[in-house]
Parts: sequence; C-alpha cells; structure tokens
Amino acid sequence: MTCFRKALIISVFSGGLVAAPTTAWGQSAPARFSFLSETIFEFEADLDLVVGVGESAVRKDSPYADLTLRGSSETLTDQGWRYGAELEARLTSGDGHRGLARPGLTGPGVSGRPVAGLLTGLSGEAGLDDASARVIADQAQVYLQTAWVKLRAGLGETAAELEASDPLTVFRLTRALGGEFDLSGLNIADTGLTLADAAPTVSVQSQRIVGLRFAASFAPDSDPCAQACHPAGPEVLRADLGAIWSVAASFDRRAPSTGVRWNASLGFEAAQAEGPVAALFDDPWLMRGALVRQSGDLTLSLSGLTGSDGYQDAEYDSLGFGLAYEQGDWLYGAELGYGQSDLVGAETVSVLLGVSRLVGANGLLGLGVMSVRESAGGTDRDSVQVLVETGLRF
Repeated sequence: MTCFRKALIISVFSGGLVAAPTTAWGQSAPARFSFLSETIFEFEADLDLVVGVGESAVRKDSPYADLTLRGSSETLTDQGWRYGAELEARLTSGDGHRGLARPGLTGPGVSGRPVAGLLTGLSGEAGLDDASARVIADQAQVYLQTAWVKLRAGLGETAAELEASDPLTVFRLTRALGGEFDLSGLNIADTGLTLADAAPTVSVQSQRIVGLRFAASFAPDSDPCAQACHPAGPEVLRADLGAIWSVAASFDRRAPSTGVRWNASLGFEAAQAEGPVAALFDDPWLMRGALVRQSGDLTLSLSGLTGSDGYQDAEYDSLGFGLAYEQGDWLYGAELGYGQSDLVGAETVSVLLGVSRLVGANGLLGLGVMSVRESAGGTDRDSVQVLVETGLRF
C-alpha cells in the first residue's frame, strides 16, 4: 500500500578542507573548500484502529489503537557518504499477546514458580495486563553509510530483522502470525521473533550487489521478550540475555525478461543466558527465513522460524503463508499461520481473510475474518472474529 511522507530539505553551509581526486595515489593535491551540503528531515505517522467482534480469550474488549511515529535526518557529504539518525516510537492501547496464560495452558515450574521461555516468553503463569497502554521505543539510532557498508549504533534491529523479507499484507495491525495485536488471545504463531527486542545494538550491513546483501549485529544485553512477544508476569523464573549476535543474508532481484521479483532472506540469532537463575537455562537461539514472489499484482510469501526457548531443549516452531492481490486502490489477501511450543505444550493454527482499500490520499479501511484454533493439554479452543481495521497515513 502507499506510504505517505512529509519531507523537509535544508541546505546547510559548512566549511572544511576536502582533497580533490588525483590520478596517482602518491600525488599530492591542492585542498579545496566545500560550503554546501544537504540535510533531509523526514517525518511519518501511522494511526490505526482495529475492532473485533466474536469469540476471544483476551480480557480486554476491542477496539485496539496504535500510533506509530517515525523521524529521520540524513546528510549527504561531498564524498557521497551519508550519515544521520532514525527514531521510531509507538503508543499502543494494548496488544492481546499479554495475559496469554490461562487454565489449560501449562508449563514447567521450579519450586512452585513457572518458567518462561527466553525466545517466546510463554509460560504457565498469567502474563502482564493485556489491557494496559504502553509507550514503546522501537528505534533510536545513528548511522553512517559509505559506498560499501552501512553502520548503525543505538536502539535498533538485529541483522536477522534488517534482512527480513517484508511481504505485502492487507492489514498493518492484524496478521495470522506476528501481528501487532492478537484479538483472539490464543495465537502463538510468529515468524518474526527476535532475541534482542528493544536492545542497544551495533550492526554492519553491506550494499546490495547483484541482488545479494549481508549483515551482522551484536547487542551486549537484552530483556527477554521486552515488548513484541508474550511477556510473562513478575513471578516467573526467567534468565537475562547477554551477548546477542546475529548474522543474515538476503536476495532481492527482478527478472528483466518476465518482471517477476524474488526476495529471499535467512537469519540466525544466538544469545547467552545470564543472571541469578541462568544455571537453569540453556543458551537460546533462532533461525528464520522467508521467500517472497511478486508477479504483477500478485504476491506470494512463505516464512518460517525455528529456535530454542532455552529450557530443557524446549523448541519453538512457526510457519506462515501469505497471498496478496492488489487491484487499483483495493488489496485482497489471505494468510495462514502455524505455531507450536514445546515449553507449554500448545500449538495454534490461524487463518485470516481480508480486503482493504485506500480512501482518499491518507485513509485506509479494511474488513476481514480471522479464525484461530489452539490445541493444548488435550483440549481445543477456537476463536472466530470479524475484524474492521482503519488507518491514517501522514
């Protein structure tokens, strides 16, 4: 869908000595002054609201609202290098991922205290209040981009997140897997999990050459499941995470003869369990991949994630499939998600069918149906909801 931006371009005068190019490495060159460089400031805002009607295990009634603000600045130097800063913050009314634990969803315990997964945050204990509003800082980083690499430092994404494929979807907030909100309260499918959620990170990313790009990142520490997965309550046992490193690669190329665009990504993350209860845990890890094919107005996507929750070899697996068809201002889509957790002995299958339409220059209106089935402890639970999602883009 179309993204709308407000950009402000400012020319900045700066004095400095810059060496002119030479024909030989050892040849000295006269210095020259450069007085003009260009700094670009951009601001974006997304305001979205989603309402669900139907069966749900979430304690919060809809609607859910999310306001995302993004700001950036970039300066272009005489050498063709770029440097700047990127900021992103969210104000959300609640996400439905919290408070996931309930009768029938059980997990391991030590001395009467439940254990939470270091990758998913799942546990047999009631989670944090899923109805509470929160302010989330997603990005606050500076960067330097040369002719060959882009260096980032600050609150940002891991290499696996930087290279992740980004398929076309009907809704921004509601997904069959890994949505910003889970109105069913049952869905555990998510192929976008990370071990360094909202963590200070340094990363290096190459330029794309013949469709290929590589990235690596390191974060000294992170709070497990700080904001994006299923954070557990204060009574659970959960180790801290340290030394989180990630490597990833992606491929993005359009075939000149057919116009078909292929995008593929593969990422790996690993961390060390630290803190007072670290001896109870293994070091968690994850591997994630995705494949996207775009041909004309039709986009097909496939994604998967497998990893360790860091406790007694408990694994977590998730798969997803998506289809999107764009016709003018209309976008039609179907998504299928699957997730299973050894830690809590649960698996879910989710299906989302929807249609959305651009309204005017900045509006978005969508209608969909989502079904989620959870199997845990020999019992099946179902949630079927009719969804209405609206949004404004600035």
